[in-house]
Parts: sequence; structure tokens; C-alpha cells
Amino acid sequence: MKPDLKRIEAALDQMDIHTIEHSLRAEPWATEADSSLPFRSAHYDSEIVETVSMPFATSSLVTPAWNLPVNVSLAVSLLQEMQTTVGGWQAVLQTMTQQVQAIYAEGPMIDGWLETEENSGGYRLCGQSEAGEFWSRHCPVEQMPDVSLAIARYQRFQQILSRKRTLESRLTQLTEALIELHGQGLDSAP
Repeated sequence: MKPDLKRIEAALDQMDIHTIEHSLRAEPWATEADSSLPFRSAHYDSEIVETVSMPFATSSLVTPAWNLPVNVSLAVSLLQEMQTTVGGWQAVLQTMTQQVQAIYAEGPMIDGWLETEENSGGYRLCGQSEAGEFWSRHCPVEQMPDVSLAIARYQRFQQILSRKRTLESRLTQLTEALIELHGQGLDSAP
């Protein structure tokens, strides 16, 4: 997700810089003839250009600065793309919730694994406690199918939970970036 956020931020930064640079270079009513006036600087760096302008004249220099629909279209396009992506993530989260509910409805889950007992040829259920200590119990052969299914359910549950956490992390990062962006520019008047 970070590359997507960086791309969005870069596009918005580029849009802001592009608009600011052009608005500093020429007044909307300045003409190319005005650039020959002694009051106008010949260099168009990122510095503010001091201009004496002629009101109501047209200029070919101004078109990029006043071509705002292109920049607005880019912003709207990015926001629509983000809306579509987030809508897809919401649908995936709902599907994950249904999958988890289905796993719970199937029966118990066991966080563990089965090993063969060397001496008896039977099986034992093994696991690790929250404190990190290993444990094991004898598992009768007749319980093997149920225990195996419970282990498989737990593993499926963990896979879904991992995907859910990743998706929620991406949503959190996107939300934080949008809140920051909103606070930086959208609250101020144009």
C-alpha cells in the first residue's frame, strides 16, 4: 500500500507545485509583450516574478496555470480509484467475517499438531502454551479425525486472521494519510 500512497502524494504534490509555479510566473492577464517591459524579470525560476501587467490582455503563458480541469480530473480520478479499492477491501473484510463464522460453526479449533508416538505407534497431540512451554497429550486413534479437523480449522482461522490484520493495517495507513492530507490543505480556504 505504501507505493500507492506515495504515488498519490507525489501526484498531489506535483499538482500543487505545478499550479504554484505557474501562478508565480505570470499574471492571468499578462501578455508575452509584457515580458519585454523593463519591470519584468526574464528568468522564471521558482522565485516570485515581479510583474507590471496589462489588464484584460490574453497570454499563451497562462494556459498551464489555468488548465485546472486537468489537475482536478487527476485528483478526482485518484479519489475514485481509492474509493473503488477501499470498497473492495470492505467486501473482502465482510467475506472474511463470514468465513470465520463458518469455521466457528464447524466445530472446535485446536492450536497444535499431531506426532507419532515412537514406542506405541499411536499419536500424541502437541502444542505450545502462551508462555512458550511445549505440551503433549496422548491422542487415541478414534479421535484422530476430529482432532485433525480441529487443527485444520485453527490453521484456516489463523490464515484468515493474518489476512484480516494486513488489510486492516492498510486501511489504517490509508485513513491516517487521508486525515493528514485533509488537515494540510482541504481545511484551508482557496
